[in-house]
Amino acid sequence: MKIAIVGGPYIPVPPKKYGGTELVIYYLIKGLKEEGHDVILLGPGDSTVDCQLISTVSKSIFFPEDPSELGVFNKRLAKIEAQTKDKLKAIAPKVDIIHSMGFDLLDFRKFPSLTTLHGPITFPELGYYLERKDLNFVSISKNQQEALPELNWMAAVYNGEDPTLFPIITDPDDYVCFIGRFDREKTPHLAIALAINLGIKIKLAGKTDFLGYEYFEQEIKPYLKNPLVEYLGEIGFEEKIDLLSKAKCNLHPTGFREPFGLTVMEAAYCGTPTLAIARGSMPELIKEGLTGMLVEDYVEGYHQIEQCFSMDRSYIAKRSRSKFNYMNMTRGYLRVYDKVMRQHWLNVD
Repeated sequence: MKIAIVGGPYIPVPPKKYGGTELVIYYLIKGLKEEGHDVILLGPGDSTVDCQLISTVSKSIFFPEDPSELGVFNKRLAKIEAQTKDKLKAIAPKVDIIHSMGFDLLDFRKFPSLTTLHGPITFPELGYYLERKDLNFVSISKNQQEALPELNWMAAVYNGEDPTLFPIITDPDDYVCFIGRFDREKTPHLAIALAINLGIKIKLAGKTDFLGYEYFEQEIKPYLKNPLVEYLGEIGFEEKIDLLSKAKCNLHPTGFREPFGLTVMEAAYCGTPTLAIARGSMPELIKEGLTGMLVEDYVEGYHQIEQCFSMDRSYIAKRSRSKFNYMNMTRGYLRVYDKVMRQHWLNVD
């Protein structure tokens, strides 16, 4: 099978630091290749993938940190999207299926295609998606579909990586951690407040862009002088593994409908439990009482976190590695590809 995967222009595949979607794309390509399929990636030219790469932009262009630069950025983005559309049109008749990881496939209805939604569906986007409800969509959790059940959902396919790259640590260090975006969706200030009230060290890592600049200044900076708080900034893959694997607990105080949560899965690969707000996909990733705890808020979390510290880290690692890995993800998508192509050619006939 020949598969065209269309990524965004923001981050190379695989990502050098932050980039959950791009990491998923990398592992999907790896899995498809191992299953004997031919893959073409349309994405940034600085990607390093083991497949044909059609460059949609010479070098990835991530969102600016300064909101004043958004105007120029959006103009450039519109130009890149037009170029991507032209390049996809040129190869579309030569591939079996088009798989978008966020690119608009409205003009590609006549081709077998699907789109994986990696982000939450919000009110400003409802009209956009309803205009495209005849297209094929895949969610990354079952909960994600409940936000807009009218969409033509083909399946829920959980994300996966290679768990063998993550060590299993049964004797962690004495700290908790947070890794993710510093903004009001991820609400890491709640993780800091919890750690300080517990009297335990917290290590934080992640990125800040224009959506989180004011949040970081207002909610995070005031805590950074506290001796219990260690801010690491944006870190690479090896540093991320070290941070997650040695933590007593991963903190995930999500303030929105989290579609998946890669760091919860990655922490579990290492045997590290997660204390999470029970929203979005968290009940699908966490087996409460065994791989982590689900709470209404982090005030409740203050009273529940001790259970995380005493969990069987070997069991946590075993369950996550079995349930969430890149080959399970790949086979899930192959089933969707088959379903989409059969429906497409049935309608054509």
